[in-house]
Amino acid sequence: MRRAAVFVGYALVALLLQTSLVPLLTGGKFTVNLLTIYVVYLGMRRQSVWGVVGAFLLGYLQDTVSGTLYGLNAFAMTLVYLAVYRTSRHVWVENTVSQVVVVGLADALKQLATGLILAAVWGTGALPAFMEMASVSVLATAVVSPVVFVFLERIHEFAFQEEG
Repeated sequence: MRRAAVFVGYALVALLLQTSLVPLLTGGKFTVNLLTIYVVYLGMRRQSVWGVVGAFLLGYLQDTVSGTLYGLNAFAMTLVYLAVYRTSRHVWVENTVSQVVVVGLADALKQLATGLILAAVWGTGALPAFMEMASVSVLATAVVSPVVFVFLERIHEFAFQEEG
């Protein structure tokens, strides 16, 4: 029960920060995708069917507030989880530098997948501006990720230790 509360609590706080505080701090020029960082964390540390379900739910939660196509972020987050899961089983990603690289690549994959799908549906007119904003967002997300990983480790230690 505590694990579910940690998942829901982080998701809601991350979504609140990602949609309200970060745009105020950045002037809306880019974003820091805290939900993608959590999906990468799940893919590297919580490798189970619940990790896939969690990634899908985080993406769908993001879909509900993004105003784009429903299912787009759910698909992209699940894709990110699967890519990180497969990669982390074969590549050592325990140090900070490798985690930053994995988060950057994962967010780039998410941004590329969503950008291509949106371009296919809505046309390519807004694609250059989207990709420019996405590239800055990928860098910002990767830079912030070590702090978020430490925070997630502490929370998950608490949640998993108490349940046994």
